[in-house]
Amino acid sequence: MKITLWKGSRDVTEMMSSKSVEWLQEELESGLGVSSLLLLDCRSHELYESSHIESAINLAIPGLMLRRLKKGNLPIRSIIPNNEDKEKFVKRCKTDTVLLYDEATTDWQETGLVSSVLGLLLQKLRDDGCKAFYLEGGFNKFQTEYPEHCETNLDCSCPSSSPPASVLGLGGLRISSDCSDGESSDREPGSATESEGSPLPNNQPAFPVQILPYLYLGCAKDSANLDVLGKYNIKYILNVTPNLPNMFEHDGDFKYKQIPISDHWSQNLSQFFPEAISFI
Repeated sequence: MKITLWKGSRDVTEMMSSKSVEWLQEELESGLGVSSLLLLDCRSHELYESSHIESAINLAIPGLMLRRLKKGNLPIRSIIPNNEDKEKFVKRCKTDTVLLYDEATTDWQETGLVSSVLGLLLQKLRDDGCKAFYLEGGFNKFQTEYPEHCETNLDCSCPSSSPPASVLGLGGLRISSDCSDGESSDREPGSATESEGSPLPNNQPAFPVQILPYLYLGCAKDSANLDVLGKYNIKYILNVTPNLPNMFEHDGDFKYKQIPISDHWSQNLSQFFPEAISFI
């Protein structure tokens, strides 16, 4: 016989998806947390470097990778940049209690949380068989109540409340079907490239997006639009597609560099970084 218990609008299963800051403090105080608790910090790398809960691993994910994460094409371990932390995650994620935290999430049923980075990571970990939970109130609440269990880098120049990704205009960036590179076969209905059900904000910046002074990120449609190129005085175009033509290559006004690689999770982008940086 199956019995479902309810408390208000949340059932016991959803209530058990979180842990309180008091619970985490007791775990860390007892010393058991170090050996049986895997803490994952889902904030940006800059915020993590500025301050984080002791023993936590940074699990920041760029906005452009969310689609791959949602589709299941991105192993969580591949997001972890530090090899030592990556080995720690692989070794312990299936045996230890996994606790994720972001900046300030308080309620699992909060609007938009299920499709947030935290929600996607939590669901993926659970689908993989991990005992995963999120921290109620996030880092802000825990740091306020138990600062002695937080490691702070006093030399870090990154502001704790404003990740540089937002400054660079990449905080809510996504590639949409309106600005595709012609390789839409990797996208499907319900993926994170679509606005409906997307974990990304709806207030998307219009392309092209300025990343740095004189450096813009655009799409196929922008690269073929002389008005857009003229408006931003763009003369150099880095074409990162295998089949999109260099539209104005023979006009003499533009210089191109083409890197023939597909927008697919299996591609090794890093091998082309030196070539791309040299051109930029």
